[in-house]
Amino acid sequence: MKKQLTPVCFFIVCALFSFDSNAQYQKEIDSLKAVIPSVIKDTGQLTKLAQLSFFQSFTDSAGTFKNTQQLQQLSAKWNYKPGLAAALRANANYFIVKRVPQKALPYLIQEYQIWQQIKRPVEVAANHAMLGQAYTLSADYSLATEHYNKAELLYKQLNDQKSLSALYHNAGAMLTEKTEPKLALIYLIKSLEIQEQLNDTKTIGLTQNNIGRLFYQTKNYPKAIEYFQKAIVSNNLSKDWRNLGIAHVNLANVYVDMNDYSTAMSELNKSIENFIKVDFKRGLQVVYNNLGAMNIRQKNYEAAIPLLQKGLELAKMNQTTAGVALIEQNIAYSYFLTDQYEKALEWFIKAEKTAIESKADEYSFGEIYNHRASLDSAMGNYKSGLEYRSKFVAINEKFMGNKVIKEVNELQTKYETQKKEYMISLLNKSDSIKSLTIANQQLAINRNLLKIAEQKLKLSDANLQLISDSLLLSEQNKKILQAQLDSSVSEEKIYRLSEQNKIKALEVNRKNNQIIIAVISMGLISLFVYYLHKRKQNIQKSIHQKELLIQQKNATIDIINAEEKERKRIASDLHDGVGQMMSAAYMNLQAIKDQIKNISPDDADLFSKSLSLVKESCDEVRQVSHNMMPNALLVKGLAKAVQEFIGQISQRNIKINLATEGISQSLPSHVEGVLYRVIQESVNNVIKHAEASLLDISINQSEDGIDVMIEDNGKGFEIGQIHKEGIGLSNIKSRIHYLGGTVEWNTSPGNGTLVAIYIPLTQKVNNSDD
Repeated sequence: MKKQLTPVCFFIVCALFSFDSNAQYQKEIDSLKAVIPSVIKDTGQLTKLAQLSFFQSFTDSAGTFKNTQQLQQLSAKWNYKPGLAAALRANANYFIVKRVPQKALPYLIQEYQIWQQIKRPVEVAANHAMLGQAYTLSADYSLATEHYNKAELLYKQLNDQKSLSALYHNAGAMLTEKTEPKLALIYLIKSLEIQEQLNDTKTIGLTQNNIGRLFYQTKNYPKAIEYFQKAIVSNNLSKDWRNLGIAHVNLANVYVDMNDYSTAMSELNKSIENFIKVDFKRGLQVVYNNLGAMNIRQKNYEAAIPLLQKGLELAKMNQTTAGVALIEQNIAYSYFLTDQYEKALEWFIKAEKTAIESKADEYSFGEIYNHRASLDSAMGNYKSGLEYRSKFVAINEKFMGNKVIKEVNELQTKYETQKKEYMISLLNKSDSIKSLTIANQQLAINRNLLKIAEQKLKLSDANLQLISDSLLLSEQNKKILQAQLDSSVSEEKIYRLSEQNKIKALEVNRKNNQIIIAVISMGLISLFVYYLHKRKQNIQKSIHQKELLIQQKNATIDIINAEEKERKRIASDLHDGVGQMMSAAYMNLQAIKDQIKNISPDDADLFSKSLSLVKESCDEVRQVSHNMMPNALLVKGLAKAVQEFIGQISQRNIKINLATEGISQSLPSHVEGVLYRVIQESVNNVIKHAEASLLDISINQSEDGIDVMIEDNGKGFEIGQIHKEGIGLSNIKSRIHYLGGTVEWNTSPGNGTLVAIYIPLTQKVNNSDD
């Protein structure tokens, strides 16, 4: 039996400092470019250049590294350490935006050391917050929490409540994206408490929306509805139409899960009105997807597919892949429900591929895996069905485990209890004032009672006779008590005998425990000896593996050096041997041409063509020799060689930008040779295949390694075809692998291509040029 479709949910994680669109970043970039002079003369202008670099880190890789390089050079020249730290922060933010945290962390660590040195606690706190984001992206939540806590402590010491609220919100938003609901809710509730105290109406709606998202994911629908409705009120007050529309879409998703389709439709119509006000195509894209999903739920499959395809058209117009994977999987599920299995399989494959390329959240992967498992089972492919079902269960348990649901609900209960206790404390203060008034009145009443008591004492003499009679009775009671005391002494003796028996039993137990402890100790000693033996074996194995790795590394470098030597030899032979012979032949033929006069026109034409062919052959030999081993690479180094290579390319159809940083330091010849070949191959690939008009190349060297980024705005290609592209890309991968480095391609059709290369330079101490 086919399962009901879970509709795609439009939850946007609204970080306080990271939800601007590219157009808004471009507006800031344009305004800063207008006020920054071509020649920077003071630190005030340098600060504006730092701001420009940070905004460019969201959209423009070439501009970012070009400006941070200038920023570092001028800051070093003027000994302006805040400028150096700002350059490192912009570079780190670029890699955080690109979701490459391992490359952001070295910049952030260097930045932290500078802010610590010049004692800027506000900037140190911001640095800890960015380190928390980087470690969250790396799924290292213990280190992420450690840095968030350090930032929290600094903001509290500075009494900066607004920055503290932003820290909590951004930490919660990023942890929500990484499907860590317990940690996310802790930070979001802290943020909401501060926002309510500050009456920050602009951000309360964003936080309420994200808390509602967490309750929706854990199926706590009443709480989800409560927070989404709060978000609607807050965003309406602040006239934030975009986030108001998002809250309506989120609320509609809850009603869809509750099968209340009429209310869900009303909420979606409200969201359309708000998205149209701000021309938010991404929001409209998701609304059409959700309308399609609702039709699927109601078994209107033919009506669902056009609505879903309308969502894909909006995504194409908006040039975004966000949310596209969920739309494609809904189309696939529609075909599945109409028994069109082949079409369904085609769309499921597309959806999974899009999710991988766009780095979709785990919720999207869960939807795809769940429904793909159902399709495979229906087609009789039970092995694949089991694999996809296992993937879905692994993701679903993160949100639907009883422990997670219980923890999320407990955190909400604590938050509400804390608010109630605060209200009770206010009421108690009011009650205390009333109690003091009553106490004063009671004091006056007690004074009157005291007067009455004095009168009663006068009547007490009559009671003395009664007291005398009571003394006689007490003597008789003493005799009775003595008899009871004798009985108690006997019981005490019996009790002591019982205690002695218990002491003997405890002594026996103590001896038994000593024996057990001795046996356990012997076992632990045996385990410890075994552990030492295994540890020694592992150390010896590790040493052996390190020696093998060193031998492999040295062999690899020898291969590369031998290859470069062979290139030098062939290039020298071509230039000094074949090239000289061809040049001599050309000169001889030129001399013969001057001496031959009485020949036919046909022979003269044939002789002229032969002379041209010889000249072209000379030029071709010279060009091949230069390409095999450029003089600039041998004499001036990598940066100059790449610059000369780019200078030989006609820039009539393509503009090429080159940015370098730190290349003044010398590099091993085998590293320079491999990098030059790889850059040369990549540039030729762009010219031949990409149909690009802009090509950015950045080469950045640090103490640990060298980064190369090659980015074009061409037509891109399917990321899955990297292994089918021939020997060109395979040569690039093998060359970088020889040096112990990494190479990554980030591309998709219509979105250009980014090639990211990193080569560690730790081996340069042990390997020198031959």
